[in-house]
Amino acid sequence: MTFEEVCHECIKYEGFVNEWNRLTGNKLGIERAPIVKMIDDACGHDPDMKAMGEFVDFVFEFVWLPLKG
Repeated sequence: MTFEEVCHECIKYEGFVNEWNRLTGNKLGIERAPIVKMIDDACGHDPDMKAMGEFVDFVFEFVWLPLKG
């Protein structure tokens, strides 16, 4: 299994993402109100892009490295 496959498996598991959101204060994959989404789109802000980088770092450190170790 590659690191990319591990990331795909982690992001598919809703409980894992929910707990990661709870621990980090992020809202990865959580639906935003339509008006908030429109404002974010108009401003070029995508909160999931920032959160995704942090999520991948987390998966690397706490899932991938222990699997390889």
